[in-house]
Amino acid sequence: MKTKETTSLFALSIITTVTFVKPVFHCTYKWNEKHKLVANCEHQGLTSVPRNLSRDIQELILSNNLINILKNNSFIKYSNMERLILSKNKIYEIHEDAFVGLNSLTVLKVNDNLINITILPEGVFRHLSNLIALDISKNKKQLNESYQFIYPDVTFSRLEHLQNLSIDLYMYPVFGRGFIKLHNLTSLDFHKCYLRNSIGFKLWNSTFENFSSNLKELYIRGCRHLFLMEYGLLEHFPNLKILDLSNSYVHLYQALRILHPYQNKKMSVINFHHITDSSINGNDFPYSVVITAEMMKYIRTICIESLDLSKTGIVDYQEKSLFSFEHPKCFKTFIMSANRLPATITDHYFEVVEFMKRAANIKVYDFSYLTSDYPDPVYLNVYHPETLDPFEKRIHNVYFSPEVSIFLPPSLEFLRFTHTSSVFSTAFIICSNTSLRYLDVSFGVYKHFPNGTDSCGKQLEYLDISGSPKAIKTFPRIPLPKLDILKMAHARIDQLILKGKEWMVFRAPNLRKIDISFNNIWILEETTFVNQPNITHLNLSNNLFRAIPTFVKHLHKLEYLNLSNNLIVSINDTMRRWLDNVSSNRKFVLDLSNNDLVCSCDTVDFLSWIEKKKEIFYDADNYTCTYTKKSEQVPLKKVIKNKKKYFLYCEINMWLLPLCISVGSAFGIFIPLSLLYNYRWKIILHMYRKVRRVVENNLHENYMYDAYVSYEDRSVTWIQEFLLPKIEDEWGLKVFLHDRDILPGDLTADAKAESIKKSRHFVFIITEHFTEGKWGKFEIERAVYEKCTTNLRKIIVILQNIQVKDIPEEIVKISNDVCFIELPLDKNEIYDKTDHQSTWLKLQALFYLN
Repeated sequence: MKTKETTSLFALSIITTVTFVKPVFHCTYKWNEKHKLVANCEHQGLTSVPRNLSRDIQELILSNNLINILKNNSFIKYSNMERLILSKNKIYEIHEDAFVGLNSLTVLKVNDNLINITILPEGVFRHLSNLIALDISKNKKQLNESYQFIYPDVTFSRLEHLQNLSIDLYMYPVFGRGFIKLHNLTSLDFHKCYLRNSIGFKLWNSTFENFSSNLKELYIRGCRHLFLMEYGLLEHFPNLKILDLSNSYVHLYQALRILHPYQNKKMSVINFHHITDSSINGNDFPYSVVITAEMMKYIRTICIESLDLSKTGIVDYQEKSLFSFEHPKCFKTFIMSANRLPATITDHYFEVVEFMKRAANIKVYDFSYLTSDYPDPVYLNVYHPETLDPFEKRIHNVYFSPEVSIFLPPSLEFLRFTHTSSVFSTAFIICSNTSLRYLDVSFGVYKHFPNGTDSCGKQLEYLDISGSPKAIKTFPRIPLPKLDILKMAHARIDQLILKGKEWMVFRAPNLRKIDISFNNIWILEETTFVNQPNITHLNLSNNLFRAIPTFVKHLHKLEYLNLSNNLIVSINDTMRRWLDNVSSNRKFVLDLSNNDLVCSCDTVDFLSWIEKKKEIFYDADNYTCTYTKKSEQVPLKKVIKNKKKYFLYCEINMWLLPLCISVGSAFGIFIPLSLLYNYRWKIILHMYRKVRRVVENNLHENYMYDAYVSYEDRSVTWIQEFLLPKIEDEWGLKVFLHDRDILPGDLTADAKAESIKKSRHFVFIITEHFTEGKWGKFEIERAVYEKCTTNLRKIIVILQNIQVKDIPEEIVKISNDVCFIELPLDKNEIYDKTDHQSTWLKLQALFYLN
């Protein structure tokens, strides 16, 4: 009875377990920088909010899951939570009491979901009394763009402590009076924008009238269609410090016009990057913009810290306009890149010089990618210009007007003067008590590269002089005691090396990263970087190196060596030992991608070493090599994984070679004995032939012909009467003769090429008239090609009535790869006479032995 009860209880427990088991998910816990407990549940496939997390969490990350509904009381257990991240889920519905218990929540992100904000319950945010930041952007699109979009002001009015709101901007927006209650709102970010120039549409003066006048930051970014803005749009934000219209096609005319409320005020950032686009071109808003004094009348009075006018369509500017700011001392960042300004004329030049003199506090100045529309300009971030990746790939070209001096303010830290089209014969950079840390004057077309005073290099940490060989001869001769990164790509260093000129003359003892890619360099001296002992990153990519240059062994701090896109075939044993030693002592990365690596019997050791040292190679899984046996490109990891399959023939050749030597020795010693003992040598050849066929079958080498025979008309009779009876009848081999084996209708050249490829050996029968034949030269070239690239074993030349010294020049050129035999062109020859037997024997041996 007890046994039955036990069995029943066990079955019940199993049923209960199966019924109530929950999906397994793996949230991780950690303490953030502010010593707050964070639960990270990203990418777990969750369809609802987990209920069994620690009650003490202060931040919950649920982004990138499959949650679609936020039900009532979803977070009631997590009353200590301050940050909740629900980005990139499938949320389309939020119940009214979903956020019950989250009284301490300050940050809520529900962006990138499917929420229709117009149908949010009115009280959905009432429990979030302390919310400071809400991101509800990039959600469901407007259903009908022809009607007003009524923002749910009553719903948002519950967030009286809200300071940062990120939301989408829809067509015909209406922000009701409920937004008046957001009197603490300081940042309004329209993260996703759907505005376009529809009939009767514009952002009216009244659009933002119900927002707080305390607003300090306004972002309307990414509107990829032209839309109109009324003159007084920003009058409701008298305290605005940041105006960001970047990548919104409002046109520079409108953007400068709506700045009138900020005359004689201070602003932190005005970001007009790419607000004029080529898709905008009309009478009212032309793509080409000429700056006038009238256009600048508002902005010139503003005290601006950071101004971005990059890619705004500016093609020229009138006198006393573009650089006529009343408060140049306010500037810290000024970006003018990717416009189409003309070659700088004298008046323009003096305006720029005067502005630079007066901008005593400027730190970042960018005047790059000018005149032409460059394909991929690298833009600065107006908020964080120093984050520009110093190893970003660039393009080309620069111009200016003659004999100029550039005065740098002492405060300037970041100067970028690259990819423009202004030509001056020379420029002189004058620095006094400089703070300059970053200088990019790359890809300039100068008669003489810009020179500078010694003080220009005192604080310099980054220098890019790519694109001009003249740079190496001038500017870098100044002292660079703090230089950390140097770029010299596309500088034609190879030309200087060929002329025996010095090019590495930099006095930069602290240099750590150097880029000399794209310079056609094939060799560098052992002492190249002897004065730069601290180099950790060296970029030699896109050059012509055939091996790792040995000078790198003297760089005792090297951590990263980029040799991609060179001509390296393998790494020799000495360099491998050095790499073993380096990688065992410190972290080291070697990039050999897109080289001419070879997979052959000679490189098996190298491939085995790569397998053991795979961790030091950058992107090793994508390397390829040339498999010499079949002359094809194969993935290196595939070859390494199947070495026995790919290199079986190497092991066979190891014993075939001694066998051939042994047979050859025996052949030479016992020929007299073989003749005495009738045809015993035939047994040896016959056995070897059997062994060879077995080997070839294992290697999947299938020849259709034992030999391809090339000849001219005088040899036809001799071939029929003497050669074919020997080779095909007596020796049992098969040869290709074009007169006999090319089928009617076949293209002769293609048929010959294909037959040569399928032949084990190639036989030339040379007479004094051989090269007069139609196909002689073609067949010689094809034989050489197949010998180098495929499995063609031997090229045999039979000389008939011709001396060796008189053979064709084409044959002489390949004589190192050829076996010569003399047989007379004599119809009365009796081929089995004793004095001819050794010659025929030699020919048979050549056919039989590889």
